[in-house]
Amino acid sequence: MASFGMEQIQKASQIQTQKMSQNQIMTLKLLSMNSQDLRNEIYAQIEENPALEIVKDPFSDGPSTLKRKNSSYQNNVRTGSVSAAGQLEADTYQQMLESSPDNRETLQEHLLHQLNMLTLSEQETELCQKLIGNLDEKGYHILAPVSLINGTSPEKNLQLLNKCLSIIHKFEPAGVCVQNVTESLLVQAEQKEKAPRLALFFLNNHLEMLSVPSAERVQKKISAWQQEQKKLSFRSPEPNEPQDIPSLTEIENSIRFIQSLDPYPARNFHTQETHFIRPDVYVHKVEGLLEKENPDSGLIFCDNSSYFRVVIADDTVPQIQISPDFENKDISQKLESGEQKRFVKTQISSAQSFINNLNFREQIILRSCALLVQSQREFFKKGPSFLIPLTQKKFAEILGVHESSVSRLADSKFIRCSWGTFPIKYFFTSAIAKKSVPVFAKTEEELSQKTFAQTQDGMVSSNTIKIEIQKILDSQKPGEKRLSDQKIADLLAAKGFQVARRTVAKYRSQLNINSSYNR
Repeated sequence: MASFGMEQIQKASQIQTQKMSQNQIMTLKLLSMNSQDLRNEIYAQIEENPALEIVKDPFSDGPSTLKRKNSSYQNNVRTGSVSAAGQLEADTYQQMLESSPDNRETLQEHLLHQLNMLTLSEQETELCQKLIGNLDEKGYHILAPVSLINGTSPEKNLQLLNKCLSIIHKFEPAGVCVQNVTESLLVQAEQKEKAPRLALFFLNNHLEMLSVPSAERVQKKISAWQQEQKKLSFRSPEPNEPQDIPSLTEIENSIRFIQSLDPYPARNFHTQETHFIRPDVYVHKVEGLLEKENPDSGLIFCDNSSYFRVVIADDTVPQIQISPDFENKDISQKLESGEQKRFVKTQISSAQSFINNLNFREQIILRSCALLVQSQREFFKKGPSFLIPLTQKKFAEILGVHESSVSRLADSKFIRCSWGTFPIKYFFTSAIAKKSVPVFAKTEEELSQKTFAQTQDGMVSSNTIKIEIQKILDSQKPGEKRLSDQKIADLLAAKGFQVARRTVAKYRSQLNINSSYNR
């Protein structure tokens, strides 16, 4: 029987592996964060690295709270003394206030109570309930109202939405179910019987004239504005537009009228814990042709007379820099030990690396969202009905990155535009094949320019299929046999849409439509 033995053999081999550095790991980590997570990460880095300091925080009053050592802040601080008995009494009173339940009704409860007293159709009641549930503690929309409507006819949907908004605008308190403070003030003013015409003009996109509420200065701004409008002969007059220069008395009365309105009419209601959606990117439509199209700077053409400007949100993320104390050469020269010098050098290097990662994150998000706006240009011009098929894989090819990077980019981030606030993932929709659809030929040159057509190679967006399913189900008359998912798939196939039964069931579920048995 052969014997078995063990021996050691040395062998040289070449293996190519790829390992990510700590800097790359941090870059991917920051890219996947939304604004709130990034804010928390910045404060965590501030605590760990003394070489970092906050220059400006949008959520704090004035300069950073970490810079309160300046005498200008200390001069505004009042000092005093308190006895032990007084402190105990104050703590007891504070504890009583914090433990007392808030029995006030919420804004939603107050509005729903008024809604239940009206006689409305089932569609109107359902949409009003959605609009009320979509309000934050200030009475503003959380998501875009247009994203709450379902149906097949865009015109009828918008008419229904406008009607429901006008119904809620007449509820108490006046000025809720709006986009912002300016719209809230305008809604309140329009419900006043004797609202000054000039006040309505100010609230209708001209509130910046009251930045300095001085009647003389406001009068000069109105005069300059009217002179500018006269030069634009092709422009039709705006509603409530003043035809002559108002007097100082009229301006003062209008200012007092606007000051009498409540910018936060929902403040007197109980607030429940609410998770707010803060956009990470803003898309503004700007009139005029000023620059060349450049996705790297966030500039995308809309048409011959306007363009889209993509801007990274800076209203939540603090601005940071390397502390001047660490960059001070005089202080660095006073350090005696080599360990202290190495510590300072390491902290400065780490701080600079973190700042570079933040800048890179901002640049990649800006360029990616600009190309996304360019790809979905028809959506941003005309609304949600014009969303075209676009997958994350296809978009990754346009960016020249891996698909996982697009997934990190789109995770938990939101874009705010004139149509409302949408998650970035909303713009990635699957494509469904359709027969007898006009095909827009795509050349390599067009693909390199990252342009898209309304349909590509006979493909349509999955949103189009959902609309067709809704049309088919809405067309059924009462008493008719309910259509099964397979029957709906057959009807879609007759229209040229190649959809499987399981896909129909998935889209029907996403539309909140029950099965044929439960319908």
